Amino acid sequence: MKKILLSLISLMITITLNAKEYKDDCVLETKTVNKEAIIIDVRTKKEFALAHPIGAINIPYFFDKDGEKVPNTNFIEQVNQLTNDDYAKPLIIICRIGIRSVKAAIDLADEGYEDLTNIQQGFVKGWKKAGLPTEK
Repeated sequence: MKKILLSLISLMITITLNAKEYKDDCVLETKTVNKEAIIIDVRTKKEFALAHPIGAINIPYFFDKDGEKVPNTNFIEQVNQLTNDDYAKPLIIICRIGIRSVKAAIDLADEGYEDLTNIQQGFVKGWKKAGLPTEK
């Protein structure tokens, strides 16, 4: 068990040291977001259909397949198409609780995106709790 824990800690340190920059935003404190940014909701299509930030674009980081989460191998390409390869375009990344969005933000930063914001606590405990606008 200790070996697994140490391996996980080592992996997280490696990811952190190798990751490029992105910002975390606690919308519970600010209650605002950059109106110029594209909001990318990385949850599954099913999660997105229940409710999402107004104007958000759904590009799943994972797909549900037979009850398992399968990585979207075209995620970066889909974001590149959305932004027309404009790496300076501000992007807000959101998921349900903030875990997938961090992974997506790191991948996008590594791709070269310069203005990335991850919504801490995600859609449920961040966005909705802050009273920011949603739609179905």
